[in-house]
Amino acid sequence: MLDALPATTNDDARESATGPRMLIAVDDTPGARRTLASGLADAAARRAEVTVLHVAAPRRWRTARFGPVRAVPMHVRDPLESAVLRDARHLASEHGVRSRLELIATDDVDGAILGVARRIGAETIVVGASRPDGLAAPLGVCQGVLRRASVPVVVVPA
Repeated sequence: MLDALPATTNDDARESATGPRMLIAVDDTPGARRTLASGLADAAARRAEVTVLHVAAPRRWRTARFGPVRAVPMHVRDPLESAVLRDARHLASEHGVRSRLELIATDDVDGAILGVARRIGAETIVVGASRPDGLAAPLGVCQGVLRRASVPVVVVPA
């Protein structure tokens, strides 16, 4: 006698199907809202899973006897203590996108962005870039992410 295989329902297919994953990295500059809005609009169109990351200034430092003082990277438990992430949650709900919020305190912004992108399996990273001195100015954090990222990086001008 043959055993019947369980049939897949629409609910099962919806739960197992995951959309593309996107990381939106924001800071506390005025252009961050534009970066966030652009990334969320793209995520809504692609039905992507979104993680919004804010990398804040370090909070703890490690001192060595014969070495430099270094920041201790830490994952902050309550991301809503960041005004940027509270705004991100509000904007995400306006776009109909469900997002995860992460707040990391470190001085290695590029490394934090790339580390979170790797951890969540992001297929796209969205960052903002501002050029206060015209086209000759370096891109800052965005430049390091562009050089080292293994996935496409969308740069939103501020």
